[in-house]
Amino acid sequence: MKTPPIDYHIFKDVDSFFLEKYNIFIEDYLGDCILGGDSLNFASLDEISFAHKNNLDPNYCVRILNAIINSEPLIKIYSTSFCNSDIYLDIFYLNNYADIEDFYCIKRSLDSSTEGFSLTQILEVRVKSLSMINDFWLTNDVDLLEW
Repeated sequence: MKTPPIDYHIFKDVDSFFLEKYNIFIEDYLGDCILGGDSLNFASLDEISFAHKNNLDPNYCVRILNAIINSEPLIKIYSTSFCNSDIYLDIFYLNNYADIEDFYCIKRSLDSSTEGFSLTQILEVRVKSLSMINDFWLTNDVDLLEW
């Protein structure tokens, strides 16, 4: 099976613009956090001790985590030099043909004030269109009226 190409959206030294886009994206495009955990920077997902959302079945959360570990992201978004931290967002589409069929996002925040540590979260994605996600990050407009 051919893997689709990864779309990249990279921001450097554009803090105010990225902050506006990022806040809109978090608020309007991402849903609930499924798993979260602290780790050393760039630790692999299987090395992070994740806590799951209380109302979710832990086995379901592990299946999502394992599916992400064994998948490639479709979209990678990141900003360096953003308010003394680096932010990485990876968008995945998962489908195990049983109980998981959805878009998910890995959000990593590397904080330079606590050097060497990062927060990693796995979140649901509300917007079910890769083209809408890509278009959002490609436009210079941050006005929500278009979205």
